[in-house]
Amino acid sequence: MSNRQVITHNIQSPIVTVPGSKYLANRYIALAAIATGTTQLRNLPQNDDIEAALDAITQLGASVTEISPGVVDIEGIKHYSLAQTAEINCRDSGTLSRFITAVASNLSTEVVIDASQQMRQRPMQEVSQSLRELGVEVGSDTLPIKLKGPIKGGYVELDTSRSSQYLSGLLIACLKAKADTTLRLKGKTVSSSYIQLTKNAISLFGGVVEEVSNTELKIPAEQSVSAASIDIASDVVSSSYFMVAGLLAETSVTLKAFDFNSPQGESKFYQVLQQMGADIERTDSQLTLRYQQPLKGIEVDMGDMPDVVPTLVVLAMFAQGQTYITNIAHLAFKESNRIVDLCDELNKLGANIEYDDDSIRVTGGQKLTLHKLSSCHDHRLAMSFALLGIKMPGIVVTDAQAVEKSFPRYWEFLETIGIQTQVVDAS
Repeated sequence: MSNRQVITHNIQSPIVTVPGSKYLANRYIALAAIATGTTQLRNLPQNDDIEAALDAITQLGASVTEISPGVVDIEGIKHYSLAQTAEINCRDSGTLSRFITAVASNLSTEVVIDASQQMRQRPMQEVSQSLRELGVEVGSDTLPIKLKGPIKGGYVELDTSRSSQYLSGLLIACLKAKADTTLRLKGKTVSSSYIQLTKNAISLFGGVVEEVSNTELKIPAEQSVSAASIDIASDVVSSSYFMVAGLLAETSVTLKAFDFNSPQGESKFYQVLQQMGADIERTDSQLTLRYQQPLKGIEVDMGDMPDVVPTLVVLAMFAQGQTYITNIAHLAFKESNRIVDLCDELNKLGANIEYDDDSIRVTGGQKLTLHKLSSCHDHRLAMSFALLGIKMPGIVVTDAQAVEKSFPRYWEFLETIGIQTQVVDAS
């Protein structure tokens, strides 16, 4: 386990180009695995989640060739029957565990899906039960899961109130089902923008998902999908750390290759910062944020941008008045309980942060005292907590290697914008 201490910063109007989106990459990798022919993915983010995804589809029979750093060719699965049981380790990737469980259900060979001890605690019942109703043999409702397909298709009701990843995985997997599939959605779908991300990815590969109604989707059977090459847009969540870094340093920051048209809710995070008082300038695919006045607390529904909640909470600690963040119950099912762990850790500094099952209230402007903060093995917490060092030099984030899940070069990127960190002893 590594710990990082932020020593000092000298942030002066940095210009940043953020690596490709892991959310897009996860979807493209799953689709490339079931596609006809070879798909080339460029600007592929290099992190543990993506490595796990590439390993997983290889176990299912796809062929992956690295052309150069960030560029891979993926030849889709040719035979949906393997010589022996495939064993897949999703490591720390909750997204992969949901996606690959669904995709693997197209095989007529037994597949075992497993993950890290922490990921074994993540809920899987919705996807496992749905697959059973679609004709797949599924051994359990928790990881490790043993299953055997293929997906026959049919009708299934799916509760998407805890995670949208169940639905995304099924939408991709059912493109290859033996008969048409109808999915009826129950409950309030969380992170609906991520569903649109999946639909867009399917469309890019030539796949079809028909919207029968607001709560019913139809996937025609045995579709042939393909995509020759894809440039992956910059990751909008990773961009959030540099936006907040610039505002905490009371300067400007420019993000190049920013995906303004992404359906991912986090792509609108800059609008939340604008409400707080940041000055915004958009030019083609370039976004500039400027600090011009003390930021003010706001009330904001973050249901469609859950992954930037930790970033916002850190910024809100230094804003005037209260920031009230609502509609975030699904954060309890992330790499950590991202409501409880986030708030409890920050309150160790003397922050005034209250929370319940669905909201967080931050009262800014408190007198803070240095204290070690644990990432709770959550990459989002590790990256957000590091930004505190701009206002509180000397802050130490323990279990800092958690950033490797989505952004292994994070500390290097911080250095390029002027934030100096060092690895420190665990004691």
